[in-house]
Amino acid sequence: MKKDLIKISDKVSFPINAVTQTMAMIGRKGAGKPYLASMVAERMLDYGAQVIVLDPVGNWWGLRVDADGKSKGKEIFVIGGENGDVPLLPEAGVKIAKLIVEKQISAVIDISSFRIGERKRFCTDFAEEFFQLKKTNRSPAHLFMEEAQLCIPQRVGADEARMVGAFEQIVRLGRNYGIGCSLITQRPQSVNKEVLSQVECLCVLQITGTHERKALDEWVQEAGADRDILNHLPGLGQGEGYVWSPSWLKIFERVHFL
Repeated sequence: MKKDLIKISDKVSFPINAVTQTMAMIGRKGAGKPYLASMVAERMLDYGAQVIVLDPVGNWWGLRVDADGKSKGKEIFVIGGENGDVPLLPEAGVKIAKLIVEKQISAVIDISSFRIGERKRFCTDFAEEFFQLKKTNRSPAHLFMEEAQLCIPQRVGADEARMVGAFEQIVRLGRNYGIGCSLITQRPQSVNKEVLSQVECLCVLQITGTHERKALDEWVQEAGADRDILNHLPGLGQGEGYVWSPSWLKIFERVHFL
């Protein structure tokens, strides 16, 4: 893997060890959050990193298409969804985890067609097996979790405890085994706080809701940033945001994301 940088703005670049870091990308619908996340994923793929996407929305297959919508994009396997290379069954979580870890392939796992119970079953089985296998198959891999609150909700139902526990282990302990994560959401108040507190780098775009800003307050305090900044989030333009990374990058910058 090349020792290079992942440029996300004119001011800020991530070192390639971002692959094994924990990040969060937060912003309201239309603020540019998916573009930022997919740009980071594309740069990681360019440098030969293994990228895995859990996609409950059904948009990430677009990594294979260039910005013009016609040309070829990135080489990445798409499992499930309307544009998948192969279909996906709810009971295949363990098998998919084995395939991805043992073959070290990059893949978009499109779970957008699953019912709620099917999605929970697949994600639970996948997360538990993925984490267990990575303990003995250590290599850098980054897991992008679109709509992260669906897998690691703040309010945990009886049928979600295993799922949340599995993803919490990945976020909290995964770096020991080469696993990094990006939590992508427009509802930070709905993401499990124990998991969100593990984030090393927060990229936040425009947020207008009071509940969303309140959910970020504790993280911002820990980062040592001015809490008044939260009041500026509603006025950010599309593609504009803040990057907080108190320990890893040691930066706090207002930027225009590329």
